[in-house]
Amino acid sequence: QKGKFSAAADAYTEAITLEPSNAALYQNRALCHQKLSRWQNVLNDARKAIELDPRSVKAHYLVGIACSELDLLDEAESAFMTALTLSSSPHFSSYRASVEQGLYGVKTTRQQKEQSIAMAAEDADNAVLEGLVQEAAQRHVESGDAERGAALQRDMMQQLKQLTERTAALRARPPVPECLCCQITFDIMREPMLTPSGQTFEREAIEQHLKHNGKWDPVTRQPLQVTDLRENKAVKALIDDFLRKNPWAFNG
Repeated sequence: QKGKFSAAADAYTEAITLEPSNAALYQNRALCHQKLSRWQNVLNDARKAIELDPRSVKAHYLVGIACSELDLLDEAESAFMTALTLSSSPHFSSYRASVEQGLYGVKTTRQQKEQSIAMAAEDADNAVLEGLVQEAAQRHVESGDAERGAALQRDMMQQLKQLTERTAALRARPPVPECLCCQITFDIMREPMLTPSGQTFEREAIEQHLKHNGKWDPVTRQPLQVTDLRENKAVKALIDDFLRKNPWAFNG
């Protein structure tokens, strides 16, 4: 399989020598490099494709993917955001989900890194505090008041434990609010659609229901057509805000 993609990349290289201003050739060679995990090559070709065709959704997406793999998170996020903007037309609707997944993947990675740094700093601070507690207790022992030193150490260590537990609780992932979840899939929605009866569903889920199960609302059982659906902008704003703060929720 790798040989197949390597041969395809070589073929695109030959084609590029004949048509060096063809953005699609660089883009397609980048896709071959992606299959081979040649991330720097993916980035180089995708950047060249963008230079030739700045509105190429796929090229911006590939820059995002490559930068994610190369740990260039700021550039990755910028590329995914550009791809998301360019993919707003219905023509790119199937590609948009992949772009969103890449974008929230970058946000999740950044958040995890920031949390890891914060946790390491907290661990270091806790170690210092524990050392100070032990030193204070030892001074009481040396002064002949071992009982008071032991009591002081127990009290301060208990307070330190409670502080650590509160910090961990604040860092815990919150549950996804039910109002942001589709009543068919039970997953957080990407494109919430409102029915005349006030129910909200994921666009793809409700459209598939209407196509395969019948023209009725799956909750109220009232008659329903695809043309009756409207974007629920209020819920969409809430979802976007929740995902901004909790990017891990994008992938469940």
